[in-house]
Amino acid sequence: MPRKLTLALVFIFSLLVFVVLLMPAAVLVDRLPVLRPAGAPLQLSAARGPWWHAQVNWRWRQLQGQGRWSLDWQGLVPGLRLGAEGAGARLSGWLGADWGDWQVRDLRLSVPVAPIAAQVPQGNADGRVDATLMQAAFAEGRITSLQGTLQYSGGQVTWGRNGSATVPVLNGRLAMDNGQPGLTVTDPQGTLLLDATLADQRFKLRVMRAWPQLLGVSQGGSPDDVVFQMSRPLVLGRG
Repeated sequence: MPRKLTLALVFIFSLLVFVVLLMPAAVLVDRLPVLRPAGAPLQLSAARGPWWHAQVNWRWRQLQGQGRWSLDWQGLVPGLRLGAEGAGARLSGWLGADWGDWQVRDLRLSVPVAPIAAQVPQGNADGRVDATLMQAAFAEGRITSLQGTLQYSGGQVTWGRNGSATVPVLNGRLAMDNGQPGLTVTDPQGTLLLDATLADQRFKLRVMRAWPQLLGVSQGGSPDDVVFQMSRPLVLGRG
């Protein structure tokens, strides 16, 4: 084999090894689109390790911590095993892609309410929210599968100058309803407090009278009366 051809093949092989196995995670992080949860940018920095097994620092508003990911195949579906912690919050789960469709499995999130409530003017709350997303699938810009639970541990909630209430444990359920993703939140007695759906690229929310009654700010009417509702456009992506 000619020497020049041999050198070219060695160079191509070395380049492929670098790109596939040894490419630093920092190269990937620098090219990621900026996520803006609740309108504030999620900043990633100081990425360490190769792209398939890395750690990174994250910062969102005044909160910060560390995240990590590693390549993890689920059958024939490639994905990443994710983890993060910081500011009292913890996240773990699996994110995969199958021919352009996205899958989430075994996602667990636990966050303290106080840092989030501090972003609301004249509002405060304590306790924790624990979320478990057993499975979710996204295809052609819409949610095609959803199964999960939410739970608020209960705690003290304050608003305005002198509004306050002790809130019990609240339970939420994420599921598909007539082919559309939805959320319901109930009190310990199973009374519906609010529900939300995403259908036809619109997010719809309804709050029942049971919620202000739970806070002690409504005395009359039926618990299942709708006291607030909204409908806004929400596009998850393009097909």
